[in-house]
Amino acid sequence: MCKPNNYGVVLKKRLKGMLKFISGKALQITTKMMREGHLVVIAVQGKEPKRFLIKLDHLYNPDFLKLLKQAEEEFGFSREGVLELPCQPHELQRILSNIKALP
Repeated sequence: MCKPNNYGVVLKKRLKGMLKFISGKALQITTKMMREGHLVVIAVQGKEPKRFLIKLDHLYNPDFLKLLKQAEEEFGFSREGVLELPCQPHELQRILSNIKALP
């Protein structure tokens, strides 16, 4: 079966729509579990998106800030819901494990 030329574009739009839906549902669940001084993000690349509850201290890490910039370029920040990061969960975990808490 031959795929149309715009198959990749259509698939990407459908996937983004599904991720937005998932993120909205995750927000409904996580707002009850939020802690002061934390931020909820989802690493959306890979087989399964994964939710992270991150201390705001992590906003000082240059690698994490690069991810935020990529998220802005790819998804924009005008959307509601959980912040989606364009990385795999294991990549985000590595970045977070390298961040030292502020004094």
